[in-house]
Amino acid sequence: MKGALVTVSAIEEDEYPLVAQWFRRGMVGALSTGGSARFTSTADIRGAIAAGPERYAMVRTHDGVPVGLVQWRQRKYPGSYTVGGVIGDSELWDSGCGGEASWLLVHELFHAHNAHRVEFVTAAFNVRVVRMLIKSGMVIEGVLRDYFFLDGAYHDAIVTSYLREEYYSADESGMTGDAFFGDTVPASDKSEARALLRDYMRDQWPQDIRRAYSEE
Repeated sequence: MKGALVTVSAIEEDEYPLVAQWFRRGMVGALSTGGSARFTSTADIRGAIAAGPERYAMVRTHDGVPVGLVQWRQRKYPGSYTVGGVIGDSELWDSGCGGEASWLLVHELFHAHNAHRVEFVTAAFNVRVVRMLIKSGMVIEGVLRDYFFLDGAYHDAIVTSYLREEYYSADESGMTGDAFFGDTVPASDKSEARALLRDYMRDQWPQDIRRAYSEE
């Protein structure tokens, strides 16, 4: 997956130590895990990826520098996903890299995996993610009270989501759908192929068969 700022692809073997470092205690780890230091070693993160059910991909600049992660997990029902992510390089916070990486993943799930619902659960103290989710037009479904524990206190979590029809009707935000990422196969190619097939059917096929491809 490639955007204007970053690409998203599989984690390379030599990148696991860096990933483990991002998830250790500190602000990056707190923002990515909600306060729980889930992965403290290279073996932890490698084992978690191998065991599932969460899957991870690396976010890299166009120069190939790893700067963060996105993650996703399929829920109980087909087409339902929970997603998240973190930019491990704090110098790139507010650069747009994290937002673009998240929407590359969301677009991939809707556009290539037939997702019906994509959900974010984020800590209420994560101002950057909260700002991004509000800007995107995602539906804020509710608050999970005292869901995370950090700095000696409990903190709420915010649940937001997109349904398929909402995602594809939100192009005015500039962050979703084809207006942002486009199709794998250009719409013009699809239209031309259909026209070629329609013309062939008009000349070669019986009327009852070609009716499905008739011009409107």
